[in-house]
Amino acid sequence: MSIDSIGLGATPAALAPGDHVCGFYYGEEERDTLLLPFLRDGFEDGAKCVAVVDSTAPDEVIERIGGTPDSVASGQLEFYDSDSTYLRTGTFDPDLMIEFWEGRAREISDEGRFEAVRLLGEMSWLERVPPPRDSVVRYETWADEFVARNGTTCLCLYDLRKLGTGVLMDLLRTHPKLMLGGLVLENPHHMSADEFAAEAS
Repeated sequence: MSIDSIGLGATPAALAPGDHVCGFYYGEEERDTLLLPFLRDGFEDGAKCVAVVDSTAPDEVIERIGGTPDSVASGQLEFYDSDSTYLRTGTFDPDLMIEFWEGRAREISDEGRFEAVRLLGEMSWLERVPPPRDSVVRYETWADEFVARNGTTCLCLYDLRKLGTGVLMDLLRTHPKLMLGGLVLENPHHMSADEFAAEAS
C-alpha cells in the first residue's frame, strides 16, 4: 500500500481556524499520513500554506500535495527547511522562531489575499540538536496564544521515536488538540499559559 493511499482526507476536516494541534507519529510513513492531507486540503481550498519540514525536502512535499511552481510563485505555498528557521543559528532559539512566525502572520494579514492560513512545523530536528525543555515549552505555549489570536490552523509534528518522556509530557500540556492514528482529539491534559506559569512558579 502506498503512503498516498493511507487515510488521506480523514483528519483535515476535523480541524478549524484557531486550532493548535500536536500530531504524534512513528516514522516517515505515519508522518506523511498527517502532513500530506493537512497541507493538501488547505491548498485545494485556496488557503495560504506555510510549512517548515525537516525530514523530507520541501520540493518533494510541494509535488506530493499537487503544488506547482506557479502556486509557489503566487505565494500560496511557502516552504522552509529547519536549517533556515528553527536552527538558523545552529541551535534552537524560541525568540527567533516567535519573531519569524509573528512576522509572517503580519505580512500575510497585510497582503489580505487569503481567507484561511495553515501553518505546519515538523520538529524531528529535536533529536539532532536537543534544546532545553523550557525552550520548547516557551515556544509551544506562545504558539497556543498566537494561533488563537490569528485564527490560523496549526499542526506541530513530533516523531515519538525521538522524544523523551519529559518533553512528551510538556507537549501534551501545551496543545489543546492531539492528532493520533488519524483522529483529532480534544486534549484533557492541556494547560493555558497562565496555568503553566502558575505551576512552574
